[in-house]
Amino acid sequence: MALPFSGRKDGLSLSEALPDRSLFILVAMMSFLAALTLTGATGARTLSSRWAGGAAQLLTIQVSDPDQPLAGTAKAEKNAQKSRADAVLADLATLPVGTQVHRLTQEELARLLTPWLGDAGKTALPLPAVIEVRLAEGQEAPTDLEKTLDTHVPGTVVEHNAEWSTRLRALAQSLLACAALALVTVGGIATMITALATKAGLSTRRDIIEILHGLGATDSYIAGRFAGRTGGLALGGGLLGTLLAMAPLLLLFRMAAPFSASTLQAATPAMPDWRTLPDLLPGDMLTGLAALPFVAAFIGWATTQVMVRIWLRRMP
Repeated sequence: MALPFSGRKDGLSLSEALPDRSLFILVAMMSFLAALTLTGATGARTLSSRWAGGAAQLLTIQVSDPDQPLAGTAKAEKNAQKSRADAVLADLATLPVGTQVHRLTQEELARLLTPWLGDAGKTALPLPAVIEVRLAEGQEAPTDLEKTLDTHVPGTVVEHNAEWSTRLRALAQSLLACAALALVTVGGIATMITALATKAGLSTRRDIIEILHGLGATDSYIAGRFAGRTGGLALGGGLLGTLLAMAPLLLLFRMAAPFSASTLQAATPAMPDWRTLPDLLPGDMLTGLAALPFVAAFIGWATTQVMVRIWLRRMP
């Protein structure tokens, strides 16, 4: 007849078989690493999607000697008063509806070149006109656009940023693959640590478990008691590790926030204020961080359940 084993005073002494401090600290360290990896993967995916999406629809056109009158083509006599930059803008006006064309002002161009030339307003170098063309989503630039512009306005350079879109997408995929591998590795280490701790606890309480098992304690009961304790320790360690990771994560996220700018006008974007930073955090990242302690608890609980049941089945 099975005896009703309930409560904490059942003779297993799990506080001695599974020491709180060691397993708790190890799980906290694993959760800290997992939180950093998860946040890094989320940030890389968010930034690359912004950059890749913007680059795919963005063209940058440079016009040398932009204020000089158009000359040297059959169209020049008809447009004698039109500058080279104005002629390019007129050709760009024929692009599909929804296309945004913007010629950078002198202030915007100076701000863009400041990191390389210093105060660009004082330089003696002849600066070209820079025109930003942003196509509507799903549209592509005409294949003969560069040839057409160069024919009408010789020396015009068209930079297709779609190549950067492909490179950024490949970079994002590689970073996500590395992050997934790191998370799997951390999960595997946590599983091994829990398994070793459970095995050690079973060895130290072998005689007591054999007595209780002989008196009618079921495998489910014994496994549940061990799993409940390791799951609780893993939950606490996961919470601590995640909370400890929040400070460096917020700092790194604030430092990376200016790189999310996708336009040439935002050449030197400012860092967000600390008070508004929580509103900028991605929702999926917050969801992942919130779920991390529960994932750690499940790993500890499931690993212990499996280890204890296997050990009991092998017990003579």
